[in-house]
Amino acid sequence: MTTNASECFNGVLKRARGLPIKALVCATYYHTIGLFLKRQENVVGWESEALSPYVPRVCVMLRKHAEEAESCVFSIRINYNE
Repeated sequence: MTTNASECFNGVLKRARGLPIKALVCATYYHTIGLFLKRQENVVGWESEALSPYVPRVCVMLRKHAEEAESCVFSIRINYNE
């Protein structure tokens, strides 16, 4: 997890390495704002589709777990023999 975060941050700074510190901070700031705006556009698109209250990644995980649950051999019994 640490490697992925550092590689992501390294990718942001790759183009701005030779710049003075003020320009480096500005470049990082504007890149981060751009990522937030892109994410916001995605969320607005997901909300307008209104297919699910969850983001697509969570929907895929829920679908996968539901398929696994359907293939269970043993039935789940609640309060059995109590």
